[in-house]
Amino acid sequence: MVTPTLILAAALAAPMEPLPSQMEEISGLAWDGRQLWAHNDSGDGPRLYRFDRQGRYLGRVSFAGADARDWEDITSDGESLFVADCGNNRGNRRDLTIYRAPLPGADSDRVSAVPIHFSFSEQRDFSRKGYTHNFDCEAIVATEESLWVFSKNWGDGQSRVYRLPKEPGEYRSTAIQTLAVHGQITAADWQPQTGRIALLGYRGGLAFRPFIWIARMDERGVDWQSARRYTPLQAGQWEAVTWVSPTTLLLGKESSDVSDHGWLLWQPPLETVKE
Repeated sequence: MVTPTLILAAALAAPMEPLPSQMEEISGLAWDGRQLWAHNDSGDGPRLYRFDRQGRYLGRVSFAGADARDWEDITSDGESLFVADCGNNRGNRRDLTIYRAPLPGADSDRVSAVPIHFSFSEQRDFSRKGYTHNFDCEAIVATEESLWVFSKNWGDGQSRVYRLPKEPGEYRSTAIQTLAVHGQITAADWQPQTGRIALLGYRGGLAFRPFIWIARMDERGVDWQSARRYTPLQAGQWEAVTWVSPTTLLLGKESSDVSDHGWLLWQPPLETVKE
């Protein structure tokens, strides 16, 4: 009998189609169990790009009711899509937002989004700084009960962890953890079957020396004692990550001075995905 797991394994063994030119600024990836969703960084409109599991382009979906000031990450809980408009390189944003929308139907090219507004309780100074502060934001994940935001700290190279409701509203959140990631976190994804989170980032500023942390995570937060760090990627502005199976990550990078845009599949060592 052919099972969905065997079908997916066979699909993952095939090479991905090249990332199309309209995704040169890819900044977020999400696998909803059936298809891939991706979006660009700032400069594009409030729209998602749809792909099959081999990376074949299937079309665009507009987010009605959403702005796209600086979209930085996307996640799915299997029922909804959540897009984070929270990029904050200068440290002076007061309109951090996550947009929630239902999973689009196969023939849909438009969905309605509702905003989840949030702010960091630790931030008091909103003067323009640029690449020296600790209040950038480029990574979110959805667990069964909550949304989780991971800060991108240009100043101290750590990442604070915030928990938010999935419901629309305005929330002033206080970090429940600070992770010693030793770099800037650019994307994240949580795998519900294994309970593992992948945190993607880079060191060296605009030299873009990438790394990936894999750790256990539940509704209490990240078990940082279980975290392991890997450097399987060549230099590049790696900005997007999603689990496409319990053992396989899809990683995406933007076009930059050090590399072209693209994506690739990577399997972490087995000890990071077993109990």
